[in-house]
Amino acid sequence: MSKLVQMRSRIQTIETIRKVTDVMRIISMSAHSRLKIKQAPLGEYLNALKNLFTKVQQSTPSWTHEQLMPTGNNNNRLIIVIGSQKGLCGAFNTQLSKLLDEYLQQIPSGNYHFSAVGKKPIDYLINNYPDKLILSFPTITARNFLTIAQEMTDLIMTAKPTYTSVVIISNVFKNFFVQKATITPLIPFDPTQIVTTEFSAPKEYTWDEDPGEVLNKLAVQYIEAQFQHLIFQSLLAEHAARFISMDNSTRNANTLLTDTKLEYNKVRQSKITTEITELSGNF
Repeated sequence: MSKLVQMRSRIQTIETIRKVTDVMRIISMSAHSRLKIKQAPLGEYLNALKNLFTKVQQSTPSWTHEQLMPTGNNNNRLIIVIGSQKGLCGAFNTQLSKLLDEYLQQIPSGNYHFSAVGKKPIDYLINNYPDKLILSFPTITARNFLTIAQEMTDLIMTAKPTYTSVVIISNVFKNFFVQKATITPLIPFDPTQIVTTEFSAPKEYTWDEDPGEVLNKLAVQYIEAQFQHLIFQSLLAEHAARFISMDNSTRNANTLLTDTKLEYNKVRQSKITTEITELSGNF
């Protein structure tokens, strides 16, 4: 196969790759824009739960919860990793696995299990900790993240024995160009760590049911809302990371295509010149 034929084939391959990365770039931006519309309502819902919980908890400062505020010493840990369903999003999943390994080195050895959201972290955990994965959700989209949050909450609330520690390792959306891998502790649940956007002095309420029961329900709703928030943040971060990755790939493909076409034209012109010289020498 001549060099020109090889270079033409290479140019066609680069053009195909450029088209694919450009389409994926556009899809990622479109998905991110659709998700962005839902960000404010989810944030308002979480803040409303925080404010309501704080107000009710002021009336029952001695409130405790068996699952959310465990007192046992069974060292039963649950580590939840939220990653991406697909790849081609730069270091999005790599930084999660790195943070997970660092976290495992810091905690004492004991009984711990994993739950994972997204095919990429599931594959990583199966390859590295095959006996520790107890619940997984390979598909994560804007349509099913609420269901995933509910099932994860049910897992925590029904666990026997109760989990003494639950943490979530996920990417948090800082801005379009920054996604940071973060560890978020859920259990033990500390009501004093709930930061509210508004605060008022304790008031006297007339309760239709025991305030402790109200707090039990609010706390579970808050945990579920935290799951919703973190999974949604991960989705936002994933599409932003994939856009950046595909945009860089498209730019690199354009540069490579320009250089390859220039080299191809030089080789072709050199071949034409050689053929003309050969023909001229025959006369």
